[in-house]
Amino acid sequence: MLTERKTALLKTLIGEYIESASPVASESVTKKHSLGVSSATVRNYMADLEDHGYITRPHHSSGAVPSDKGYRFYVESLADNGNLPEDFQYSARDQLKKAEQDIEVWTHLAATVLAQFVNNAAVVTYPRQPVSKVLRINLVHVQESLAFLVVVLEAVKLRKQLLPLTRPLSSDDMQKFSNKLTDSMVGLNRWEIMERSITASELERTVTDRVLDIMETEDQESYRNHYVEGLRHLVNQPEFSQGDKAREIVAIFEDKDLPRVISSEAPATGRMKVIIGTENHSESLRPLSMVLCQYGLPGGGLGSVGALGPTRMEYSRTIAGVRFISSLLTEVM
Repeated sequence: MLTERKTALLKTLIGEYIESASPVASESVTKKHSLGVSSATVRNYMADLEDHGYITRPHHSSGAVPSDKGYRFYVESLADNGNLPEDFQYSARDQLKKAEQDIEVWTHLAATVLAQFVNNAAVVTYPRQPVSKVLRINLVHVQESLAFLVVVLEAVKLRKQLLPLTRPLSSDDMQKFSNKLTDSMVGLNRWEIMERSITASELERTVTDRVLDIMETEDQESYRNHYVEGLRHLVNQPEFSQGDKAREIVAIFEDKDLPRVISSEAPATGRMKVIIGTENHSESLRPLSMVLCQYGLPGGGLGSVGALGPTRMEYSRTIAGVRFISSLLTEVM
């Protein structure tokens, strides 16, 4: 257990390092901050913090750098006040409210707004159901023997395919047929649709098979839809600005498994999770810290919001930003 003065010193040191990205010397801390102790005492405290694993020294004679253990202590001690600039809140809410009622528009916009605010990378995944369920089925007239099959799934997902028809149908007939199919499938997943025992026409069987194919694909690839913004902010951080490091970071965000990792790590809606450096299960993510939260409605589709940056990220600002964007997306849904 750290004493009050050692805690104050550790917080001060971490704050300095977050701002400067340079090892922090005891002389610098003593000159800039009134800690109520001598410079010799500060040096002794820093030696004790190093012995207990809260800080490290790149070189014996150099200043101190926070360890992942130090950052964890720092994050746990942050006040949960969630204060954000009012102009940011107003601007973000205004942009999302004005966006079209299109999931692609507002997930992309949310990632962009968050990345700009935290000056790091942001990832927003689409809201998804554990399994896809039918909300609406439409056949849209193209010509007598050709239609667009439009399948609307819960969580605002729309999928469409061209469908050749074995017999001509008018626009009115297609609408009646669409209503009949919707009534028979609404709220069902693909397993429930397959279990139904009904007498169906050839056209109904054809459309049902297409719908099942679409739902199976959706269930298998449910993590593929997401937006990443702010990668340029991340690779401009001092830790990653060199060629090899920058390439490693770009490779992380090109990994198709990233949205699955973020979705699996995100806690329940309204709760925050901060994963720092070596706490990441994936070795490739260990140079980074992640701040994650879910958004959406249980039973109505859940997505994830994440901010990724160096372990030196501004945790207080990032936590507040992720919390606000996730709550705003829930409000939009």
